[in-house]
Amino acid sequence: MSSPLARPNKRWIERAIVRLHRDMSHDRRVRSLSGEIAGELSRRFSGTEGTIAGVDIGCGDMGIAEGISSFWPRVEWECLDIYELPVEREKLDPRWQKYRRFDGQRIDRLDKSADFALFTDVLHHVPEDGRLPLLKEAARVANTVIVKDHLEYGTWSRTMLRAMDFIGNWGYGVSVPRRYFTEQSFRELCDLGGLRILSLRVGIDLYRHMRLNLVLRPKWQFIAVLAS
Repeated sequence: MSSPLARPNKRWIERAIVRLHRDMSHDRRVRSLSGEIAGELSRRFSGTEGTIAGVDIGCGDMGIAEGISSFWPRVEWECLDIYELPVEREKLDPRWQKYRRFDGQRIDRLDKSADFALFTDVLHHVPEDGRLPLLKEAARVANTVIVKDHLEYGTWSRTMLRAMDFIGNWGYGVSVPRRYFTEQSFRELCDLGGLRILSLRVGIDLYRHMRLNLVLRPKWQFIAVLAS
């Protein structure tokens, strides 16, 4: 997810792209996606009581974590990203107290100290040689790993996903990937990481109430629940 901590001194064109993204889809997409992930958590942890420890890896503006809590308020969050948090922001806005900076590789938690770890449209931005180590690190600290990401099916889907990624991330200095997962490549990544796919739900209709639904296909979105 995009982070307000990234590239604080934006050029005018970057500010314009950020505004375009927010006007087009950001808030409704976050709301829809938060509800989908909250549903997965509710099903996964329906037999447990009390709070659930969750680690949001690549949390961006923490909108997804907070959106999930609005649907399912049982999660005690630790939100991680690679950007430094200004001291004055944490003092003035208490919501940032759950934020922790990390180096993008190593998570400062004990083994299996979290109930779940979450990647929301993060893994495809990680360099290919870094995806497996980061996925394994998430599985080290959490019993369950939830991945929301994209699937491509050829040139058209890849081009449209790259266009949306550009609008959603370029203004924050986040690189746009050249390719996305296929279902096969994602399954292979999980196999290499020693992770079992408990569920793989393809076809998440995030844009059903927006005109973007005319060009952005639900089958380009998936949510996977993994366990080691």
